[in-house]
Amino acid sequence: MNKKLNIGIVLLSIILIVAIPIIYSNLYNRFSRIVIKRAFVSAKVIGVSPTYVTGMVTKMYVKSGDVVKKGQLIALIDDTLYRAEVEKKESRLKSMELELNQVDNSTDPNRYAQLKAELDVIQKDVKLSKLMLSYTRISSPVDGVVAQDLVHVGDTVSPTTVLVYIYDPNTIYIKAYITPDYLKYVYKSERIEIFDSQKRKAFAGTVEKVGGLNLFSVCNTEPQIPIRIKFDLKSADVYFGEPVYVYVKR
Repeated sequence: MNKKLNIGIVLLSIILIVAIPIIYSNLYNRFSRIVIKRAFVSAKVIGVSPTYVTGMVTKMYVKSGDVVKKGQLIALIDDTLYRAEVEKKESRLKSMELELNQVDNSTDPNRYAQLKAELDVIQKDVKLSKLMLSYTRISSPVDGVVAQDLVHVGDTVSPTTVLVYIYDPNTIYIKAYITPDYLKYVYKSERIEIFDSQKRKAFAGTVEKVGGLNLFSVCNTEPQIPIRIKFDLKSADVYFGEPVYVYVKR
């Protein structure tokens, strides 16, 4: 009986020896750290829109998540009207050139000067119409990754329409928001721990900036103060726009 009791005591002691540090660690982490839940992966983002032209999208060459290079084709806009305008202006230009060639500058200088002036105007019109035609081909202005595609084939777009948003992966960072009572725990250059949205993997970050012009309130509650956190993307398995959890020591 005593032998069984002794074995039970030993087993209980082993369990306690293993469990106590775990319990202590959990309690320590719970009460020594605060969690910032309003945080997500951000970056420098630009919107790509048509320049000067309006029309229906006939082709989309990219979608969300695609890597793009500067100058890469993003979309095509129906160029029927713009191409017809080029052909019309070019036809007018040829007619003017033929008419000018039939006039002798030495015998009819006034008529020659008039036609020459008109020809110069038409030449400029041709260049302008060709430029407008080129704007129906929408290209990426930068290297980056497509954060979001907003239009589809068949949609009508204009210079105010954003076709896609592109972000620069070299500018990626964590944007988080804290309430004023958290300010005493967060300071510039502080090293902090970040978890992905599934809390599967932790990675380190450094507070780069606290505060800014985009101070705002949410649902008429207390103000939210923005903080910017830089991190090494190679060490983190996260994607643009993903919500994350930021842990800060009390």
